[in-house]
Amino acid sequence: MFDSVSWAIKGISGCHKTCGRLEENPVVTSEWLCKNMMSLIEANTEIPVETLRRYAQETFQLRVKKRLLYKVRSMAVEKIHGGWAEAYELLPRYAEMIKQTNPGSYALISWGATSGDLNPKFRACFFSFAAQVKGFLRGCRPIIGIDGAHLSGFYKGILITAVGIDGNNEIFVLAYGIVDTESCDSWTHFMRCLRQMFEQEGCNKDDWTFISDRMKGVDLAVRDTFPRATRRVCCQHLYMNCKNNGFSGSAFFKLFWIAANAHNEYVYGKALEKITAHDPNAAAYLDTCQEQWSRHMFDPAVCCDHNTTNFVESFNACTKPYRDMPVFSLLEAIRKWCMERVGARFDMAIDMEDGQLTEYAKKEVDERTGESRFCYATACGGGKFEVRDAHVNFPIRLSTRSCGCGKWQISGIPCKHALRVIYDQRLNPIDFVSPFFKSAAYKLTYADHIHPMSDPTQWPNFSLPTIQPPVIKRQVGRPAKKRKRGPNEPRKGKRNSNVKCGKCREFGHNSRTCKNGGPSTGPSTSAAAGASTSQGGPRGRKRANTAT
Repeated sequence: MFDSVSWAIKGISGCHKTCGRLEENPVVTSEWLCKNMMSLIEANTEIPVETLRRYAQETFQLRVKKRLLYKVRSMAVEKIHGGWAEAYELLPRYAEMIKQTNPGSYALISWGATSGDLNPKFRACFFSFAAQVKGFLRGCRPIIGIDGAHLSGFYKGILITAVGIDGNNEIFVLAYGIVDTESCDSWTHFMRCLRQMFEQEGCNKDDWTFISDRMKGVDLAVRDTFPRATRRVCCQHLYMNCKNNGFSGSAFFKLFWIAANAHNEYVYGKALEKITAHDPNAAAYLDTCQEQWSRHMFDPAVCCDHNTTNFVESFNACTKPYRDMPVFSLLEAIRKWCMERVGARFDMAIDMEDGQLTEYAKKEVDERTGESRFCYATACGGGKFEVRDAHVNFPIRLSTRSCGCGKWQISGIPCKHALRVIYDQRLNPIDFVSPFFKSAAYKLTYADHIHPMSDPTQWPNFSLPTIQPPVIKRQVGRPAKKRKRGPNEPRKGKRNSNVKCGKCREFGHNSRTCKNGGPSTGPSTSAAAGASTSQGGPRGRKRANTAT
C-alpha cells in the first residue's frame, strides 16, 4: 500500500501528461510541499498563497487547501531565516563577532531573568560600527535624527535608529537598536549608549542638535543624557498635531509652512501675524512649542536647515522589507545594507580632489548662481554690500558670511545674494562654502569601511549565556503588518489634498483650474525670505515676458 502511495506522489508531475485530473492526495505532507516549493518561496518570502496554490495545481496536478499552504510558506520562511526563538540565542555571540571583526565598534546586548525563571530574557540591543561612529564625529554635521519603527515579526519590538547627514546631504546611519516598547526608559537606554559610545571615542560634546517628532519619552531622555542639547521638532508632525487640534485648511497650511521655512525673523513674524489673524488659537498653540521648528531659530554652526525628519524616514523605508524577519536576520540585513552603502562611498571619496565640493553642494551653488543673475549688488565700503532682489534689499558681509535673508548662515552654502557679491568681486564661491560640504570632510566621513563577517556556523564558542526571547502578550486576531494611519493623515497612494498650482503657486487648485492667470506680481513674503520666486528665477522671468 505504501509503495503504491509513494509511487503516486513521485509520479504526480508525470500524471498530467496523460490525464487532466486534479488529485487530492492526503499523503502529500507539508514537508514535501515545502521541499518542492522552497526555490519559489525563497525568491519572494511574501509570495501570495493563491500563487502557491496555482503553482501546485499546474506543476503537480494537486488541489491543495489554502490552510496547508500558509503552513508551508511559514515553514519555508523559518528554514530560510531561522527560527524566531533561536535567533535570540545568537545575539551574544553576534555582538562579540562584531567587536572582533570591526575593532572599535560598540555592540551591546541587554538581558535579564525574571523571578522564577532561570533563563535570561532579551531586553534591548545597541549597535554602532567603528566606521559609523568615527565617520560621524570626523566629518558629519552635529545634527542627529532619531526615530522608531515598529517590528511586525512574531515577538514585535521597536527598531530605534540615530541617523546623521553627510556632506552630500545623504543619510549616514550612526547607530541602531531594538527595544521592547517605545517608552522613556527605552529611549534613555538608547541615549546613554550613544553618549558612552561618544566618550569611548574621546568626544565629551553634549550640545548636539536632535531632531525628531514628539515621540513618548524622547524629550526627557535627551535632556537627561545631553543637558545642553538643542531640540528640533519635525514640522510635518507639528502640522499634523495642529490638524488634530482643529487648525487646518489651505490658508493655514500655506502660512504654517511659510513660517516654518522662514530663514529670518522678519518673514517668520509676518507669517505668525497672519496666522493670528486667521485663527488666534492656532498661533497660541504654536507658541507653546518649546522645540525649534522654524529655520530662523536654528544654530548657524550646525549648517543644516532640515526642519523635518524625512531623512530618518528614508532609512525606515529601507528597513521595511526586513522588519518582519527574525531578529538576527533583521540585524544582519541592516548590517549588510550599511556595509554596502559605506563601501560604495568609501571608494567614491578616494577619487575626490582636494577642495572639491560634493555633488549636492555643487548643484546648490549652480542653481543659486542662475538665480543671482537678477540681483544687483552695491558696494558700501568696509567689506559690506547691499544687494537688491526684486523690491527687497539685503545687507551682505563676506567677512562674517552673513546675509539679510538668513539662508547663507543657516544652510552653510552662499545664497543667491551672496553669490552676486562674490562674482562681482571676482572671488571663488567655493571659498565661502562651509567645510562640511568639501572633499576633506567627506573623506574623513568615509575614511573607514565596515569589515565583513563570517557565517554563524563558523563562529567560535564564547561561553556566553543562551538568552531567550522576550515575554510578549499576543493580541487576538491576525497580526497587522501595516501601520495604522491617523484620522487626519493622508492615505497611502492618495493625492495630497493641499494641491499647489503650477502657475500662481497658490494652494487649493491646480494649473488647469487656475483663475489668477499666472504668477503674482505684487510683494510676496517668499521674496523677502530670499527664496526663489516665480519672478526671481529665469523660468519665472520668461513666463512674465511671454505674458506681456
